[in-house]
Amino acid sequence: MKKEEYLSEEKYQKNKKKIITSSLVVLIIGLLLGGSIIGVGLVKQNKINNNYSTSSKNQLTEKLKEEKQKLIANKETLEEKIKPVEDEIESLERTTFNGFDASYYERQDKIKDLEKSIKEDKEAIEAIDKALSSTFSSCELLISDNTYTENYCSIKKQLDDINDEFNKKQASFSCIPFYMFGGFIIVASCMIAGSIYTFAKRREILAFSAQQVMPVAQEGIDKMAPTMGNVAKEITKGIKDGLKDEEK
Repeated sequence: MKKEEYLSEEKYQKNKKKIITSSLVVLIIGLLLGGSIIGVGLVKQNKINNNYSTSSKNQLTEKLKEEKQKLIANKETLEEKIKPVEDEIESLERTTFNGFDASYYERQDKIKDLEKSIKEDKEAIEAIDKALSSTFSSCELLISDNTYTENYCSIKKQLDDINDEFNKKQASFSCIPFYMFGGFIIVASCMIAGSIYTFAKRREILAFSAQQVMPVAQEGIDKMAPTMGNVAKEITKGIKDGLKDEEK
């Protein structure tokens, strides 16, 4: 049975290629993942910029004008609808009082029924007046309370949000975590891939370091060789002289 050699050059080159490939895989995955997260942040930022752009403001302003005209028309329609009922109520209230007789209680019941029949329409008119009032700064309470004012107040709220610079900055801040997390992944993957690649190229790095030192060492040896030779000659001479003295 042939014994497997772990220290062969062929084995080393194969393992080296695997390590380099793994470093490239780590780098590519990190770049793709981090880049994708940053891309999501950029798309979100672009959407925010579009929402707060001048064209969006102009579009909402035009829609708001259209809804305002609809509200005015609806108010006029409701006022025309309840006017005959209000006139009838006013007529009953102006009837001469002749005591608490049957006719009096009959008139009161009639007035209550008439007021009840126009109650919702009067509330709708009141909501429209509040929505259209210049002193009424927010329509938030009317968005879901009244079908007539729902669209108008929803558009007005969007326009108010767009005109508020603080809302734009706050919306933009929500994109920062995407940039930070994506950048962290890219930097971390580059560091990991770099360390793996450096590990694979350790032999070349050591060889390069040795090549940097060798000329200096060689130069030092060349300069020190004559000196060392003279020292050796003197030592040899001293030994010979000692031996001659011993013979004498």
